Amino acid sequence: MKLRVAGCAVLFALLLAGCAGGPAAAANQTGSTQAPSWTMETPAPSGGFTYFVGYADGPVNGEVQASEAATASLIAEIMRYIGVTITAESSATARSTLDSFQADLVQTVKQSSTNRVTGFQIAERYVQKKPNGVTVYILGKYNTKDLEAEMKRIAAVFQEKIDAVAVPEAKGKELLAAGDVIGAVRQFIAAASAASGSSIENAAIKFERNINNAREALALIKLEKLNDRLQANPGAEFKTPFRALISVSGNPISQAPIIVGYQSKLANGRMTTKTAKLLSGPDGVISFIHPSPDFVGKANLTMRLDLSAEMEALYSAGDKFSSLVAGLEDAIADKRITFEYTVLSQAKNIPTAVLIVDTDSAGSLSVGTTGSALLQTLSSNGFKVSAAALAPDQIAGKDDTAILAAAKTVLAGKAERFIYGTSRVVSVKDDKTQKIVTVSAEIKVVELASGRILYSSVKQVPGLGTTEKEAMEAARRQLGQKTIGEDLAAALP
Repeated sequence: MKLRVAGCAVLFALLLAGCAGGPAAAANQTGSTQAPSWTMETPAPSGGFTYFVGYADGPVNGEVQASEAATASLIAEIMRYIGVTITAESSATARSTLDSFQADLVQTVKQSSTNRVTGFQIAERYVQKKPNGVTVYILGKYNTKDLEAEMKRIAAVFQEKIDAVAVPEAKGKELLAAGDVIGAVRQFIAAASAASGSSIENAAIKFERNINNAREALALIKLEKLNDRLQANPGAEFKTPFRALISVSGNPISQAPIIVGYQSKLANGRMTTKTAKLLSGPDGVISFIHPSPDFVGKANLTMRLDLSAEMEALYSAGDKFSSLVAGLEDAIADKRITFEYTVLSQAKNIPTAVLIVDTDSAGSLSVGTTGSALLQTLSSNGFKVSAAALAPDQIAGKDDTAILAAAKTVLAGKAERFIYGTSRVVSVKDDKTQKIVTVSAEIKVVELASGRILYSSVKQVPGLGTTEKEAMEAARRQLGQKTIGEDLAAALP
């Protein structure tokens, strides 16, 4: 099948100059040699070959110039048959492919070789000399199978860049019509990414169109909670998973990629957010089994649509598309839900004894302000607490093993947990007419039956007073009531 489109623009100038006389010029030849019939009319395909004729006129003694123009004429005919045209939409690869093919054709014509372009060769040349000039004719023959293969190869290269946008865009529309919204969004993003190439004609229009296609598809997605406000205890699993449903027009979406964000405690006691990736089930349900919580209090859990892998391709699209990319990111981010949940401590219901030993600047030991303030805070928060009947020297300077042994003996049948520690003065400073005393306390909570340390922390606060003793007492009250007391009330499992 012969494709009739414009030939290569690079050769048009030579072609116009060379074809001024046309094949009919052969009828005006001089001399006794009869011009071959192919100079009058290009031979029809035969014997497995397709034929092409190039010709050009030149001045007297201008056979070289006429041969150059005839070569250009011949190649232009071949390119016209192949049927591709370089446009603004043609990629650099396509341009390079066509340039290379034409260069090989030129060398084949000039050198009469057959190894540069498979299946193509020069069959015959004819030079017509006239009193006022010369006409050169060149007959080329191209193996038809090789020619058709070359046509397909070049056409595929030219179509590749166009298809990179058109094919995924069309596929996205097909998937959307079939109800596969997630698949459609992915295809629209792929089309937008391809359209961002600078060699694509109307790149901005195609980019924006496919971004809008993706946003419109995303708007159809509904993500909703199937339960909420779950409760658990520290170290124990929730009785039921966190569950949500993703759907479009009432139909479940299966295999939808979801990221779950939930809270956990770091070794230093600070909270952090961990993530997990899930896929919705065949019924569109997303089910997340929360790991046993390691903290106490209220927290949030989020589920959101995850298309981060697809969006990576758009981040290199350039600044001119950044607002469109940001808009699509927002549309994806909108597909999220937030669960509220509570981790309830059992500590309030467990009998707990408390003993905090205070040491002053001179190293004297006492049981007083820090422990009393801590007992007051825990009691006001509903804890079953009491003062442990241990001596200060059974705590200060002793290791955990010795303290546990002493506590088990004294607190047997009275308490199941023991809060203990020591406070000490870190520094004393003068501030005009007042004193600033900084006090540090190391506090631990042990489960008496197992010996397991449930809590361990070092806290430090400054206190202000007119005297050193007054400032020290202020710091100890702050430690017991706020810094330690409120932390234990919120974090003790």
